[in-house]
Amino acid sequence: MSFKRRKKNKAKRSSAPLTPWEQEQQRRQERLRAEKKKTEIRPEYDKNLPKMKKKRTQRLKKHEKVLLTFFLVIALVTLYFILPISRVTSVKIDTSYNESKNEILHATDLKYYESLFSVWPQTEQIKKNIKKEVPSVKSVDISYQGSKIAIKAHEYPMVGYLKKGKDQYRITASGSVSVQKLPKVTGRYPVYYSFGSKKVLTQTAQQFSKFSPEIKQSISEIHAAPTKVDPERIKLYMNDGNQIIAKSSTVAKKMKYYPNISANMDKPGIVDLEVGAYSYSYDEKK
Repeated sequence: MSFKRRKKNKAKRSSAPLTPWEQEQQRRQERLRAEKKKTEIRPEYDKNLPKMKKKRTQRLKKHEKVLLTFFLVIALVTLYFILPISRVTSVKIDTSYNESKNEILHATDLKYYESLFSVWPQTEQIKKNIKKEVPSVKSVDISYQGSKIAIKAHEYPMVGYLKKGKDQYRITASGSVSVQKLPKVTGRYPVYYSFGSKKVLTQTAQQFSKFSPEIKQSISEIHAAPTKVDPERIKLYMNDGNQIIAKSSTVAKKMKYYPNISANMDKPGIVDLEVGAYSYSYDEKK
């Protein structure tokens, strides 16, 4: 009987409201259980959290560097476009003949303060234009020195002066004739007269370039003297008083006989190299 009475009394106490102290203890136990459960569920996450933060920080720094580099490049490019160094400020032309400089400059079509960004891609085309517009130019080199452009033109050697009315123009070994007339000439090269045929003039110039230096210096004038039978007929007037008749296409091959022929001549006369190779005096009729 006494056991049952104690049991009832215990049941009554369990159903009674908790005291504030008991409530606080209960909440504390619940927090401990929750923290324990959280620790059991995310142990690896909590362990790796510092590493994840470090990686995230590294990624942010990397992105910052990429953005900084990008904006720095944009700023430098913008600054380059603004500064004069990105513009054509001068063009220097180096060539064998001064009268060709204006022709070459005109052929480049370059303009003062033009953007170099539009010039660089056109370098090869500029070379082609120079060779096309100035036939005396054999090859061209173009280099860039900041905002300055240097053009080195390699021209065919000069072979004489073409006489047109009162003016004279330079002729090169390619047969090209300068556009600008020469203000003055020297006696180093022969003067070409009466060349109405471009073909004959080109042949003569090419053949002249094959002469030996001694033969070149001994010629004072070259005249075109075509006939119905031979449109390539030319006459060469020598400093020793002789006159040579030859063909514009074969004169270089025949001129090798001239030194021996002239040495055997008693007095100045005509050396005919048009077909064969012989001479006769001015007094003799042919």
